[in-house]
Parts: sequence; structure tokens; C-alpha cells
Amino acid sequence: MPTPAREVNGRTAVVTLTYLGFALQLVQVGLLPLLTTIGGALHASPVGTAWILTSGLISGAVFLAVLTRLADLIGKRPVILLAMALVLAGCVICSLATSLAVMIIGRVLIGAQLPMLALPEAIASDTMSPRRGQTAIFSIHVGTGLGVAGGLLLGALVGAHPDNWRLFFIVSAVAALVALVATAVSVRDSDARATGGLDVPGALLLTLALVAFLLGLSEGPAWGWGSARVVGLLAGGVVLGGVWWLVERSAKKPLIEVSYLLRRDVGLPYAMTFLIAVGVYGSLSAITRLAQTPTASGFGYGWTALAAGWYALPQAVGSVLGIVVLRTARRRGLVPAASIGFTLIVVGFAAFALGHAHAGATLPALVFDSCGLAVTLAATQLLVVRAVPAHESGIALGLSVVMYAVGNSVGSAVFGVLFTSLTGPGGKPALSAYLTGFAICGACALLALLLCVPLGRLRAAAPAVTTEGEPA
Repeated sequence: MPTPAREVNGRTAVVTLTYLGFALQLVQVGLLPLLTTIGGALHASPVGTAWILTSGLISGAVFLAVLTRLADLIGKRPVILLAMALVLAGCVICSLATSLAVMIIGRVLIGAQLPMLALPEAIASDTMSPRRGQTAIFSIHVGTGLGVAGGLLLGALVGAHPDNWRLFFIVSAVAALVALVATAVSVRDSDARATGGLDVPGALLLTLALVAFLLGLSEGPAWGWGSARVVGLLAGGVVLGGVWWLVERSAKKPLIEVSYLLRRDVGLPYAMTFLIAVGVYGSLSAITRLAQTPTASGFGYGWTALAAGWYALPQAVGSVLGIVVLRTARRRGLVPAASIGFTLIVVGFAAFALGHAHAGATLPALVFDSCGLAVTLAATQLLVVRAVPAHESGIALGLSVVMYAVGNSVGSAVFGVLFTSLTGPGGKPALSAYLTGFAICGACALLALLLCVPLGRLRAAAPAVTTEGEPA
């Protein structure tokens, strides 16, 4: 069991770290409904427009492999400040862009936000008492959910006035600047440091594996899933991942001690994170696309992009309810809390599938899903940080983010295949594409729920109790 953290951060730091979760999701999610508008304004082709999103995904993989380990070596606070400075610079560049090339440069810098899905939680775990650290991680994930809601709403509002698309990046730059200043003023670092330096071969191999695999998944719909490029990227990602594993096992100072990955108390939470991430596309992008499908299709609501912004409300409500569920379940332990979250996600996707004909059913369904997502992500990350030493919490949570990013990309790819293979008149996705996707996402959440059984037995056999007597 890791040594309990020496508390050097208080309530103000909790607020700041929560805001980090909010700001970074605002920047990420708000871009999605504006891609077509931005591409058109920059006279980019559909392929070029797709690279506005893909470039940030690829650079994020690079930043993730390097910055999370660097945070363990030199401290999480300076790396958070570096990442936020890069995001701020990227937002400013994007707001001024007059060409696709400049926009992509900005998006590459904004990719530094991906490690920030791990570092705020890591610094909370390292610098706070077990009770406050747990509350902080709960709160960070609520902030993340509110950021998703804010991004949906911001994207919808800006999208209603396409000529003002630069406003999105201006708002994002302000949000990043506030996060940077707040972190510098109110967050202190831990004394825990890893030793041995940065494992450059390990970081390079992990980066190449992630870039190949994520690029293959993201470009599959455009290039064709059977094309040599996509097959080669996916196969190459798997092979490079295997090589990375072998190199890390024999390295004197590895990027991460891969023996942790073979331990069920770490591997099972990673698997759960992957499974729930598969459903993220279905609960956000797919459901809003369904809502904007013309009623003439027989199953859509005919909403405008602005009207689809209503989905920000249940997303926000579900995220806030997440901390209520987490605090209520705290004394029963993290595994029971996670099982409640997975159950909520299953219920949410069942409601999407069964109530798809009525917008009034999909709105509360998103409350269940967003609440469950906040609960499960917080619980699985806490399970990871409590199983590894504090000086490796950054890279350990970084690998959790890897699982999340890969799962999210797999979910997006699944819907991409369904939307192109199950079509109706005019080549538009048929209702069966949405229903099949919702069923797959729900099944993944159900499988994650079943994994709680062996994880619960494992933790019951070797209980870890915090210094304040709460179940871990």
C-alpha cells in the first residue's frame, strides 16, 4: 500500500484542480460541433478538416507518454503549468489562424491537454490526506463532466453564428489562462520524485504505438477499414505496443514498472476504464447526431445544432449528481461505488435504445450516463493510485488515460463502421446503426460491471484501509 500523502494542499487547491478538469474539457468538446464550420472558413477539404481534430489527438499521445513520466521526475505542478501554457498558446494561435496549416499548429499545442486527464488527480493523491484527496478526485471528475456540458453549450452557441467561430478559441484561451494562473497561485507540489531519468526508448515506443493505433482508428472511416494504410497502422500499433512491453520489462529504469500491469488490482481498473470509454462517443456525439436527424427519416427529432445544446443540461445535472453518489458510497468502498456507476451507464444506454423515439426520454438517459461516467472514472483512477507508489502516480494515471483514449477511439470507430454499413435513403445512417451502437456501448458497461466481482473479491482478501478508517 502506498505511503499516505503529506497534506500540503487544501480546499483552494481542490477548487483549482476541479476547474482544470472543467476548462480542459470545455476546450476539447466545444470544438467538435464547429469542425465543419472552421474547415469551411479556412477553405479546407474534408480530409484537411478532419486533421484539425486528428492533429490534437496525435500530439496528445506524444505529450501523454512524455509529460506524465516527466511529472513523476520533476514534480507535477511544473508540468501542469507547462501543459497549460502550451494549451494557452495553442488557443491563441487557433484564434488568429487564417490557414489550415496554422490551425493545425495550434491544435498540436492544444494536444498538451491530454495528460491533464491524469495530472490533477495525481497531484491531489500525492499532496492531500486520503479523505481530502478522494474528495478532490471526485470533484475533478464532476468538473470534467461540467466541462463537457459547457463545451456542448459553447459549441452550440458559437455554431449558431458561424462567422464568429474564432470566439470559441478566444473563450478557450481565457479559460486556459485562468487555469494557469490559478494553478501557479494555489497549488503546491509533493516532495515525492521518481528516480532514473526519462526512459527515452520506452517513451518513444509508447508514443509511436499510440500514434499508429489512434491514427488508424481515427482515419478508418475516411481511408477505408480494409485499406493498407489503416490495417498497417493498426497492426503496427499493436506490434509496437508489444515491443514496448518487452523493452520495459528489461529496462533498468523503465517508463513504468510493467509488473504493475500484471497485477489484477491495477489491470482490472484499466480494463474498466477502457470499457466505459467505448461508450463516450455514443452518449455524446451519436445522440446529438440522432437529435439533428430530420424527422422525415422516421426517427430523428429535426433539431438544429443550437437546439442540440439542450443536451448540455442533463450532462451537467448528471455530473453534479455524480459527487452525491460518490460521497454516499464512500464508506462502502470504491468497488461498490464503481458498480453503481456502471449500472447507471447500462441504464442510460438502455434508455437511449428503448426511448430513442422521444427526446424527452433521451435527455434523462444522459443524466444516468453522465452521472455513471463521473462515478466510474473517479473510482477507477482512485483504485489505480492506491495500488502504486506516489512517485509513479503520474505515469500510472497516464496509462489510465491511454486506456480511456484508446477506448474512446474504438467507440468512435464502432459507430463509424455502423454509420457507413447500416444506411437508409440518401446514404444516411439508419436507425439500426444507432440502436446497434447503443447496445454495444451498454454491453461494454455491463462487462465492466461484471469485472467488479473479481476486483471486489481481490480487495476483500487484501483490504487497504486509509488512515482515516475509510474503506479503500
